[in-house]
Formats: sequence, C-alpha cells, structure tokens
Amino acid sequence: MPAVSSGQLITIGFTGNVSSVYDPHNIFGGQTHGEATGTYTYDTSTPDSNPSNSSGSYWHYNSPCGVSVSINGFNFQTNPDSVQFLLGISNDNGGDLYWFHSYSNSPLPNGTLVETIAWQLQNYSGTAISSDALPTTAPNLADWSVNYGLHISGPPRTEFEFEIVANITSVVLIPEPATILLLTLGGLILRKHRR
Repeated sequence: MPAVSSGQLITIGFTGNVSSVYDPHNIFGGQTHGEATGTYTYDTSTPDSNPSNSSGSYWHYNSPCGVSVSINGFNFQTNPDSVQFLLGISNDNGGDLYWFHSYSNSPLPNGTLVETIAWQLQNYSGTAISSDALPTTAPNLADWSVNYGLHISGPPRTEFEFEIVANITSVVLIPEPATILLLTLGGLILRKHRR
C-alpha cells in the first residue's frame, strides 16, 4: 500500500444521533439506534480533479484517509486496503456544498456489505465557504442551512440492503499527534517558567 502524500493530514471528529433505520432483513436486530460517533481524514495535498473554478473533487486512495463510524458497537469504515474516498466542495455554484462519500468500505464481521458512507452540507446563500480548496478546519455547522445527515447503506435489492441515517450535531478538528505533543511540551515549559 503506497504511503500517503506529504501534505497535511486533517482529521475531523463528529457526533450525532441515529434518526432513522431501514433494516428489512434484520441485519442489526434493532441495535443500531442511539449515538453515532466517528472521524474522517483527508490530505490537503490531494489534487483537485474537477476542472471547474468553483467546485473541487478530491479523490483519496490511500490510508489513513477515509471515514470511520461507530453506532452501538457496529463499526462502519472505509476499507484501508482499497481506499476510494471522495471529498467534494462547491463554492458559489448555486450555493455552497461540502460533502464526502466513501465508495469502498470494509464488510462488517457478520459479512454484511457496506456500499456507502456519505455526508453532505448545503448553504443556498453561498456564504458558508470562500473557495473550493480543501479546508484545514472543521466545518462550522451553524454556517450551513441544510445538514443532510450521515447516510450508511448496503447494496440495494440484496440480502445486505439497509440504510442508517444519523443527524450530525457536532464536528471538531482533531489535532495531529505531533501537534498535541508540541502543545503539551509548550504547556509544561510555561508552567516551569511560572514557578
């Protein structure tokens, strides 16, 4: 597996609550309600494959990029051995959009296939973002007029068909381990000087 490029890795943490579950084959036995927590990671050096000046499409093919979600003991995640993770940003193109979609995901331990893990934000006024470049901060949910929710689904018309939707209520930038170490060391030095 090739190493991720040398750009800055951005990891965003999120939490929310499951708002609906469609499980016609009882794959989860009614156990997918409750809190959804997770992270998604992308690399700021990823090139934009969209030629538009107002829309960016950033395909990631290497781990650790992708998304991971936990709901009541069930873990849904991008397949680390076959990453196909797309982060899209549209600025002033009929409004603003911010979204991700994981197209290649690990099956669950019970063999259930996971086809899609996706999330989208929209702002009709076009005031949420100022460019289609990859951001280095977490999206501010208050800036977005529509939060479509996190969608996790299995392949339709199969024994693995399901859909879980979670209402994402908070997102936060998770510092890289090196940044955390520097902040900790800086705090220790300040405390030492104050004594």
